[in-house]
Amino acid sequence: MTQAIARAGLLGKAYAFEWPIRAILVIKMAMQSVSCESMRDLENTVFAIGHTPEALMQQAGERMAQSILRYFPHYSRATAYLGKGHNAGDALVIARHLQYAGWELQLRCPYSLNELSPLTLKMFQALHGVSLDSSAPAPAGSLLIDGMLGIGASGPIRPPLADIALEINETRDSMDCIVVALDSPSGVNADTGEIYSGAVRADHTLSVGYPKSGLLHSMSTSHVGAISQVVLDAFEEHPLETASAAYQLITPHTLSRRRRDFDTHKGQAGRVGIWAGSEGMLGAAVLTATAALKSGAGLITMFTPPALYPTLAPMLPPEIMVQSSITPLSMLERNFDALVLGPGIGNPPSDLANQLIELVEKSGVPTVLDADILNLIAREQKHSVLHSKCILTPHPGEMKRLHLSSGSREETAQDFCNLHSITLLLKGARTIITAPGSPLFINSSGSPAMATAGQGDVLSGLIGGLCAQGYSQIEACNLGAWLAGEAAQLAIASQAETEETLTASSVIEFLHQAFLAVPRQA
Repeated sequence: MTQAIARAGLLGKAYAFEWPIRAILVIKMAMQSVSCESMRDLENTVFAIGHTPEALMQQAGERMAQSILRYFPHYSRATAYLGKGHNAGDALVIARHLQYAGWELQLRCPYSLNELSPLTLKMFQALHGVSLDSSAPAPAGSLLIDGMLGIGASGPIRPPLADIALEINETRDSMDCIVVALDSPSGVNADTGEIYSGAVRADHTLSVGYPKSGLLHSMSTSHVGAISQVVLDAFEEHPLETASAAYQLITPHTLSRRRRDFDTHKGQAGRVGIWAGSEGMLGAAVLTATAALKSGAGLITMFTPPALYPTLAPMLPPEIMVQSSITPLSMLERNFDALVLGPGIGNPPSDLANQLIELVEKSGVPTVLDADILNLIAREQKHSVLHSKCILTPHPGEMKRLHLSSGSREETAQDFCNLHSITLLLKGARTIITAPGSPLFINSSGSPAMATAGQGDVLSGLIGGLCAQGYSQIEACNLGAWLAGEAAQLAIASQAETEETLTASSVIEFLHQAFLAVPRQA
């Protein structure tokens, strides 16, 4: 046991540093969604120039194991559910790395050894002390690895794997287990997102190479869960030139954070003006301002009516400046690089409402519009004040009030952006970000634990702070959305929070760890 703990400590240390460093060293690459056929063509291309299936499998399995250790560091037991093809081979490589890290492993496979593909059999033989098919049920609170079917499979899961898929889902629900799918959950069409009967319901999917189009569709979200993109060296060296740009997945490989010159001062790090909060909702102002501060912005000023000043000022971090103001239009007199308007302002009186609408119309800097100001624009039908500097961050209910549509979330987002020439971040389990002429960016990070008050306030503050530092509006939305989701996942992975206890304040506390996973610009 002592030896296993020592191995876990050594390997855990290596993985803890290797995963972010590899993310930093890789070339920043677009994560366009691709068809399964395009992905197979890319594999054939790299095989033709000398890369071997075994080398790709070994690297994919190692890097997927690193992701598992990053997001599930306190787990120590796993059951890998296997088919007979290369998806099972990937699972066996993962199992070997987890075994070396001190985990207890068992396998569930309805096939005999002579039915496995030759490469999968070789990966099994590299394991030690594990039988191909354990009759013991997965222990409570363990990790279940779906390595049954790859992206080439389509249609409902057939026997004998259908029974295994049912076992995964039942064990997940009854034994408080987490399911990690490899490349695509078994029973989910990776091209279309269609969910077949008996499909595995994953909490986290480790997608190899490029993201498959079907995994990004709204219809598949509840079976795919969070997505981690596993980038292989061979695919970076020979990127797909014809990949569809309709959807692009936001991952650390598509993001970068700015490197400051050594003589940078706070005025150059971005000035953010915020109008947020009202009686009974001052917490929204605090969360927004604190997130803007943690984004790296140099100077943040909170504007508030005189009646609220005595209460709000002591609630804010000491680094935030607080300005008592009778009108939000006074923000136009200051040299701000970005504005954030709306969190927690409630239903303002008509004179204040009119001034906020006028401020939106006259603002010449990136202006994040969130929460109640979106309801105000929808209620007063003031869509005409929107312009290209506006960043709208509605949740689904606010989106319906802003724009009635019978189309999908993706279609609604594109239609609304094109109609009003704005940047849109449409919140959801799979947040969508787009602008006129832009592809649909789909966020890969996040957790159902984020279904709690204040998360939108944090996101709006983050985006405003990033815009103030010079990120483009799309860049700020992409980076802000991914950071917030990643911070939530890391808070839960650290066991500092659970799915029930996570708060918006917890997300702010883990932003620094999320930032570390994003490479700096060269």
